[in-house]
Amino acid sequence: MKYSESYIFVGIVVLALGTYLIRYSGFYLANRMTFKEHHKQLLADSACVLLFTLAVFNTLFSEAHFSGISKIVGVAVALIFAWKKYSLIMVILAAMLITATLRYLGFP
Repeated sequence: MKYSESYIFVGIVVLALGTYLIRYSGFYLANRMTFKEHHKQLLADSACVLLFTLAVFNTLFSEAHFSGISKIVGVAVALIFAWKKYSLIMVILAAMLITATLRYLGFP
């Protein structure tokens, strides 16, 4: 099924307007609603849990299949380098080199 360019353009406009309205509603409601400190902390923690879960699933799975041990080892190396407070470039390069080396050696 092929879509015409007008459908694609309308989809982009709808997504852009929806994003703008969500951002505006957050700004607008921030002045009208008050949250307890406990609830603010709970919202911040839930966002961190959501991002952590997304990172774990992207590490372990690629589409519907297991990613392989090389990707997991690469992510583990990146975590160690980040924990040791290396620069972002060094973290990315180390993870990339370890993962590429393991895949070159035949690990899945």
